[in-house]
Amino acid sequence: MCMIEELGYSEDNKKIYCESCIIFQKTGKCEFLNYLESKITADVNNEFFQEILIDECGF
Repeated sequence: MCMIEELGYSEDNKKIYCESCIIFQKTGKCEFLNYLESKITADVNNEFFQEILIDECGF
């Protein structure tokens, strides 16, 4: 099992655990990581999330 799957996605976890991942070392790719990063990108573009960012910035 991927450690990021167990611990949760973060840039720090990506740096720590992907460097020791055999698949990532050999191919430079990780479908699970791509899935997580695309999910996070999609969530950031969500209208509700955008409203929160606007409110927190005071606009």
